[in-house]
Amino acid sequence: MPASNDDPGFIWLLFSPSGRIDRQPYVMSILLWLVLQGAAVSSMFKFQDNDTGLLLSTLALVIISPVALLSVIMLTIKRVHDIGYPAIYAFLIFVPIVTLFVLIAFLFWPSAPANDFGEFTNRPK
Repeated sequence: MPASNDDPGFIWLLFSPSGRIDRQPYVMSILLWLVLQGAAVSSMFKFQDNDTGLLLSTLALVIISPVALLSVIMLTIKRVHDIGYPAIYAFLIFVPIVTLFVLIAFLFWPSAPANDFGEFTNRPK
């Protein structure tokens, strides 16, 4: 845990539902997980003829995917808090037909002023 509220750190950013984040860290964090998963899948294709490499690449993907899912849920909860809505709205990203529209809305919806979820954006409550 950081000594001050000036730098909440990556653990808070990626794995805590507390507080608010604005659009830029939300997009950048999701892109981080997509790049890591893409690297694992890419290495699976690279090592498709090498059993050990394929096994390690598959293991990396199996480890990264649930961690990324948890992180994206936490990021989306903070983003929904920033917009001014309760966390339950974050789970709209799991509704199959509206997922894309909800993610686009979360990317373009501006931050709300200080609310019950925190006074400032990009900070824990």
